[in-house]
Amino acid sequence: MRDALSAALSWHTTTAAIILRLTPYWVLLVPALGIVIIYFLNTMPGASPYLTKDSAEFLSPIVLAVGVAIAAWLAVTRPEIYYKWLAVFAVCLLLRELHFRGTNTGFYIAFVLLIGWASYARDRFEPFISNRTIVTLLMSLIWTYLVSKSFDQHFWDAHMTGSLSRDLFEENLEILGHVLFVALVVVSAFVEGPAAALQRER
Repeated sequence: MRDALSAALSWHTTTAAIILRLTPYWVLLVPALGIVIIYFLNTMPGASPYLTKDSAEFLSPIVLAVGVAIAAWLAVTRPEIYYKWLAVFAVCLLLRELHFRGTNTGFYIAFVLLIGWASYARDRFEPFISNRTIVTLLMSLIWTYLVSKSFDQHFWDAHMTGSLSRDLFEENLEILGHVLFVALVVVSAFVEGPAAALQRER
């Protein structure tokens, strides 16, 4: 039992090291850039009405639905397991965005399971899991979502003055995360996996 746990820990640690080596440091600046853009857009009378919580909650699922639709199409038409994983990830994001009862907690559980699945089956996720563009987009959207949740957890309330609010940044950073997810799905569509290459050769 101990040997099995040690082997599993070593495997997942190696996966994490592979992903981190492929992730550029500037990924950490993506949500910061989003925050700066949101801040300045909020000072513009023509743009600020479109940054409200109501506007964001209307736009956010629409943007995400584009990614869900493409991911579902890829899962149905492409043989690689990565596309199935991407479609499940998309559905989890959409269910969380629609705010059904329990979906927030359920999303975090599903996210951990999805990451575990990708790590456990990393050899079957090639060449996607070693594609620098895919990894960069995936890590950017994960980090952007985490930063958006820090606003939801009131970490920045002391800095919310004037027309600034935690909803302003949380909701619009989520939209940025959804845009990054759509970019991830689109880029993934142009990466050919071994199963697709084999089918094409036939």
